[in-house]
Order: sequence, then C-alpha cells, then structure tokens
Amino acid sequence: YQMGTDSTQATAMQAMIADQYYLDTYQIPLQAGNFFTGTTSDSAKVVLNQKAAAALGYTVASDAIGQQVKIPGDSTTFTISGITKDFHFGSMQNKIAPMIFFNVRYAITYRYLSFKIKPGNITASIDAIQKKWSRLLPGSSFEYTFMDDTLKHLYATEIQLKKAAYTATTLALVIVLLGVLGLISLSIQKRVKEISIRKVLGASVPHITLLFIKEFLLVILIAGIIACPLAYFVMQGWLNNYAYRINMSIQPFVWPVTALASVTLLLIILQTLKLAMANPIKNLKSE
Repeated sequence: YQMGTDSTQATAMQAMIADQYYLDTYQIPLQAGNFFTGTTSDSAKVVLNQKAAAALGYTVASDAIGQQVKIPGDSTTFTISGITKDFHFGSMQNKIAPMIFFNVRYAITYRYLSFKIKPGNITASIDAIQKKWSRLLPGSSFEYTFMDDTLKHLYATEIQLKKAAYTATTLALVIVLLGVLGLISLSIQKRVKEISIRKVLGASVPHITLLFIKEFLLVILIAGIIACPLAYFVMQGWLNNYAYRINMSIQPFVWPVTALASVTLLLIILQTLKLAMANPIKNLKSE
C-alpha cells in the first residue's frame, strides 16, 4: 500500500524474489525506471508490473517511480524503482495479476535459479551447472527442468486436445470423402439412362456435368449453413475460458467449406466425364 494510507487499503500482489539479471534472462521489457542494479541499496527497492502500478493508482508508469510503498506486517519502507511491462507468468486462462519484485538482498530466498543456456551442447552446460551446484550446496539434490517442458505441462490439456482434434479431423475427412464419392457414384449410376438421353438430344458434356454440380453443391451449402454456426458457438464457448484469446473470424469456416466443395467438384467432374463421353447408344441398349 502507498505511504499515507493504511494496511486496510493494501493491494494483493504476486510476489517475486529476483536479482538484477532476471529481466535480461527472461527478456521482459521495462516500461519505466530501472530494475535492480546489484548494489546494497536494492534491498529497499521494489519493481512493479503495469497491473500493480495501476492498482496503486498510477495510470502513467513514470508517475510511480520514486514513490514509497509499504508491505503489511513489515516495517520497511520500499521505493519503487521501476515498472515492467505486463507479462504472463501463468496460464492464459487467467488475467495477468499485479506483481511486485523484491530483491534477493531483502529476502535471501531462492525457490528456483534460472539459467539461459546457449544452444548446442546442452548436456555439457547442465554438467557444468551441476558441478558448481555441488560445490556451493554440497548434499543438496540438483533438480532441473526446461522452460519449454514447463509450458508443455502448463498447456497439457490444450496439447492433448490439439492431437485429438487432428486425429478426429483426419478420420472425418476420410469418412466424408468416401461418403461423397459413394453418393456421387450412386447418383450417376441411377441416372445413366437420363444422361444418355440428354446426350442423344444434344446436351453437351459441360451441361451434364453442371447438373450434378448444382445438385451436390447445394447440399454442401446447406450443410455449411447448419454446421458453421454450431462450430462457431462451440469454439466461442471454449475460447471464453481464456482471459487472453483470439477473436473468431469467418476464415476458419470458409476454408473448410470451400475445400470440401472443391474436392466434391473434382470428384463430380471425374465421375461424369467418363459417363458423358461414352457412347449413349451403348448405355441405352444396356438399360
């Protein structure tokens, strides 16, 4: 809470203990002021993110620099030295919360040590860190994880859903294409006599092909009109679970319908061309 107010007006914030290298390691941009410098004076400094500054009433980040704040239950008076831009430190299902950084000189507590490793021989880098760890903290277990693995665990449900969606989409495409091919073949076989008579009466191959195209594209259009709104509402409901998300556009719905219509058009052309170019008298005799 700000100086001049009491602890009843305190704002809940996510606390982070960090040193002067934290922002560079995670490439977090600074909005105003300065981060920790590695000097003894850092113990009386704090750094806020934009959300925390706004929660304390500083709509302009630079206005918070140099202001003093206190922590409930602590007699230390802290000076705000910098404001970082807001960044995600959790799932995007949750909004970015106010965050306050304390320097390690104030609270000598390390929960995690973060290292930025150069690409290449990662195993050698891990071994070097482990040897240094063993010298500084003998007897303490050395456990590590990579940030990309942490993110995968954070979004494990989404990754599984992605894989399931790809599998379901592939199976659905195969079933749909087989179904479309079967319907086209069945429809053409039932209308062999009609096609032959039309051709005898002077109908051209494009005209015959167009008859089937109109029939099946109309079915696809009706199916798209029914399916697209349903898919939109399902996806919109899923996206509403996230505080930060994309906005649905019409493009993800237009492309599948267009692709299905194109494949259907190709199948119709291939199926009808063979029949339309055959000798109609032969077909009529067989009928």
